[in-house]
Amino acid sequence: MRIGVPRALSFYRFHPTWAAFFDRLGLELVVSPPTNRVMLEAGLRYAVTETCLPMKLFYGHVRALVGRVDQLLVPSIRRLAPGSSNCARLIGLPDLLRATMPDLPPLIAPDIDLSQEARALMSLLLEAGAPFSRNPLTLRDAVLAAWDAYRATRQAMMEGRLTPAGFDRPTGELSPAPADGLPVAVVGHPYNLYDPFINHHLLVRLARLGVKALTPERLGPQPADDYWAFEYELVGAARLALERGVKGLIAVVAFGCGPDAILLDEIQRLSRESGVPLMTLVLDEHSGEAGLVTRLEAFVDMLHWRGAR
Repeated sequence: MRIGVPRALSFYRFHPTWAAFFDRLGLELVVSPPTNRVMLEAGLRYAVTETCLPMKLFYGHVRALVGRVDQLLVPSIRRLAPGSSNCARLIGLPDLLRATMPDLPPLIAPDIDLSQEARALMSLLLEAGAPFSRNPLTLRDAVLAAWDAYRATRQAMMEGRLTPAGFDRPTGELSPAPADGLPVAVVGHPYNLYDPFINHHLLVRLARLGVKALTPERLGPQPADDYWAFEYELVGAARLALERGVKGLIAVVAFGCGPDAILLDEIQRLSRESGVPLMTLVLDEHSGEAGLVTRLEAFVDMLHWRGAR
């Protein structure tokens, strides 16, 4: 049995968890290839113009798996913390796919609600594994392996030993940020920060410029008082980074994302009140690499100039 995993959206949160789980059940996971232009163009055919870039890419990654796998893993992500709510498109992702692609393989589409952390995660894993094994001991071992992978991955990301970009590699991917570089917070959703195609290798370029990039995963666990599940990745992470004395803020958002546009106002307010410079990168399918590189270099030069005064 081959289970397809799109390298998009929730991949950058949960892939090690699912990989450990299905491995214990004896199932083969097939991850879609890294994002490329052909994949993006394939996804554009299934999305209206106003759809955000991460969703267009998700459609492209799904198309790359159709015909290669027996089933497709597409969870519905409802809550990532108590009292929070997620993007409506991520909640309805399985239904969106079924409505737009008639040739899909069967979907594995559990509801992810982590409002109760361990118990909620174990419950959804048992639900997802039930069709593949009737042995309660096998399911128990798979659930425990997934929970261990979930905790170990979160810890490794906080310590800077792993980034979601390396989730499908046996040893993960070491953070490229220099340990003693210029501290700059890079806030945004993981599927925008860690897909090098859509952000033109942003984190690698910052490392080459001598910047120590502090992403939300490195800043700490998500607090429980944000209404939106993704609010911490922008506003919460920016607040925490400013408390730690970063020299600059880079906000990475996707064109067409309504919640991101609202949250940007709060980040701009925090930047003004703290006196810490802010650069906003808005990603879409037309974003040019040359312009991004020029802006990054100018922003980092300005931060060095401010520090040398």
